[in-house]
Amino acid sequence: FICSKAERTRQMRKARAGKGGYAITILVGVIAVLYFFPVLIAIVNSFKTKGEILTSAISFPSRPTFENYKTIIETADFPKALLNSCILTAGVVVLNLIVSSLAGYALAKWKSRWSACFMLLFLSSMFVPFHTIMISLLSTARDLHVTGHIWGLILIYCGLQCPIPIFLIRGFVSSVPGELEEAALLDGCGVLKRFVLIVLPLIKPILTTVAILNVLWVWNDFLLPYLILGKPITIPLSQMYFYGQYNQQWHLIMAGFVVTTIPVILFYIFMQKNIVNGIAAGAIKG
Repeated sequence: FICSKAERTRQMRKARAGKGGYAITILVGVIAVLYFFPVLIAIVNSFKTKGEILTSAISFPSRPTFENYKTIIETADFPKALLNSCILTAGVVVLNLIVSSLAGYALAKWKSRWSACFMLLFLSSMFVPFHTIMISLLSTARDLHVTGHIWGLILIYCGLQCPIPIFLIRGFVSSVPGELEEAALLDGCGVLKRFVLIVLPLIKPILTTVAILNVLWVWNDFLLPYLILGKPITIPLSQMYFYGQYNQQWHLIMAGFVVTTIPVILFYIFMQKNIVNGIAAGAIKG
């Protein structure tokens, strides 16, 4: 009787847990649909004419057309904008990973109160809104003659993005066992060699996370390229062709949104498994 009562209790708990799991699944599904609905509307409207969009933005197209995609590729100088965005994004990611990994490693291994002071200084810059430094940043960029050049924008992005990666990498490096580096030191490895051969492979998850976050920001950013570049357009800047003071070409805007979003979505889907693990490891282990 006692065993049967305990078994019934376990079964009741499993049933309640199952109902709770179903409820959470349904709730998450509803939230996912709500978030995806604007994306679905943009995809549907990208196959419609402007007149159809103005008539009803939530209806399906009567005759789907690919002319919108053809127009944005031919009109907005899309191939050049795509190349510029790829160069800019790749340059920012590579430079940021090099600088942030070296700085995070140095701060993690520097056993001094000044290390904490420098880390606090880096983190304090994260709380400064970009708009408060926008004018002074643009003025300094002009004085240094880096405006209008992609390499100048890469340097600016690296300076603005470094605090968070340094914080994450520092926390991750702190979790690396010191015995590994001590053994490498006994074998005659210098600091740089120990970093490249021992530490760098171990912090690969957090480096992947930093790369993903940088790609998502740089690829979609409009304001900073607009202020610094001007002529060498990127993909977000190329979409300005379809906005006017009194007339917006919504069918082309929707098609441009779909085309420019596809590469970063594919990249995110391919790399997303590293985001949560990398951020959690960098934050908790530090």
